Amino acid sequence: MTKKEKRSLVNRAVAGESKRARVLSSKVHAWAERPFREVKSSRAIADYLDSRGFEVEFPFSKIPTAFRATRGTGEPAVGMLGEYDALPNCGPEEGQWGHG
Repeated sequence: MTKKEKRSLVNRAVAGESKRARVLSSKVHAWAERPFREVKSSRAIADYLDSRGFEVEFPFSKIPTAFRATRGTGEPAVGMLGEYDALPNCGPEEGQWGHG
């Protein structure tokens, strides 16, 4: 497969997921859950990845809001850390929690 074909394949995959990913992102943003209380957010992201063929371990490493999602074997291996807990005083009004 050529570099151009690979790029096209990735672009099609991203375009195919963009609507679902935006909906998920909007939900996580609206929930604005505090650190270590991201119950809805972590479950929604884990469920999304599970529905897309990932093997999901939830909870992970004795942290109730953490999960690990894996798919495939071998190389390349890609890792990602997501931080999506809300921050104090970043909400719509002073003193509210929200995303920065």
